Amino acid sequence: MTEKFYLGTYTKRVSKGIYSIQLDTEKKQFSNLTLEAEIENPTYLALNTDRSLLAAVSKEESGGITVFDTQVAETLTKVSHYHDTTAVPCYIAFNKESNHLLAANYHEGHVSSYQFDAAVTLADRVIHPSLEDKQAHVHYTDYTPDEKWIVVCDLGSDIVVTYQQDGEKLQRVSTYYSKKGAGPRHLAFHPTLPIAYLICELNASIEVLAYDAKHGSFTFIEQHLLTTEEQQAWGGAIHLTENGEFLYASNRGYDRIYVFQVHEKTGSLTFIADYDTFGSVPRDFHLSKDEHFIVIGHQESDNLTLYERNIKTGTLTLCQKDFFAPEVVCVILY
Repeated sequence: MTEKFYLGTYTKRVSKGIYSIQLDTEKKQFSNLTLEAEIENPTYLALNTDRSLLAAVSKEESGGITVFDTQVAETLTKVSHYHDTTAVPCYIAFNKESNHLLAANYHEGHVSSYQFDAAVTLADRVIHPSLEDKQAHVHYTDYTPDEKWIVVCDLGSDIVVTYQQDGEKLQRVSTYYSKKGAGPRHLAFHPTLPIAYLICELNASIEVLAYDAKHGSFTFIEQHLLTTEEQQAWGGAIHLTENGEFLYASNRGYDRIYVFQVHEKTGSLTFIADYDTFGSVPRDFHLSKDEHFIVIGHQESDNLTLYERNIKTGTLTLCQKDFFAPEVVCVILY
């Protein structure tokens, strides 16, 4: 059985754009690296619900987003492109019920909402203010699981902001303040508990948060560090298993992936183990469809690493570590 993954990349050195690879789950190895679309700096990708559309941040003309059809040809077919910024966004997300899009722009410090109906158009944009000692750097934006709220991580301002979409306008409803200097990067919601997990880039930590779905607000519960004083702190990606039993996170400053067990009632984390990713800068990773494997992409060493996952214990066993894939910064399952 094979599974397909799309790879978002930088195109600073050897990459040409968006790639795909096949994972053979019986042979436990990768194959068929394919250039799906030649485009500049498609660093983050998102699929819509039925996986017929793939959206990518990109540097066509300047900064913007590009939408591809995944099904009309053997490789991706461009449907629409919209450029409206001078810097490429760093995160993109689809609405599950519609084809609305969200994008986070790190360099310009704003979150944008787009409509998509054959073509992409800007619906609204909110610019986060920069203070004297903090430069706004919006790194993540996505819908909450019930899609009632839009959540935004501002790495530079150490805040997580919740918005409500009123018509096409974004209205701020709540603000969570992370640990000072933590640098909130990405957020992952528990599938059944009112808990969210915030990975912070600058101190390589995970903040466990209580999530109030009624008001879209967060409160701090506990913190876990993915590093020691001797190791470089540079938090990367975070993912939960579908049943919410295990959490995985990467520290790309130390080139390791960390495994935590999630308490079934409280959502608190217990550290299990950490593993070498066998590459430089593990920017992103993704679980396979049956969650028996984890695919890890590296930005600087141009390789993918494959681990087999014990679904009962959460522990990992190395399968492959040297499959060539250039400048990978995003891994998503098709």
